[in-house]
Amino acid sequence: MRALFEIRLRWSDEILQDEAAPYGSLWLPDIPRNRHHLNEAMALGNRLYGDKTHWIEQRQA
Repeated sequence: MRALFEIRLRWSDEILQDEAAPYGSLWLPDIPRNRHHLNEAMALGNRLYGDKTHWIEQRQA
């Protein structure tokens, strides 16, 4: 049996928070396209706000 996973972009508590998504983006299926887009968003966030302020979180669906 294959376990399915979901991923989302998370960011540090030090980053200005939006009321709609205070600590991270919505959960998405962990497929190559979604992972690619979140990796790009993570890289941009880390460039703008500092190293390791953004990361990808994973959970079992």
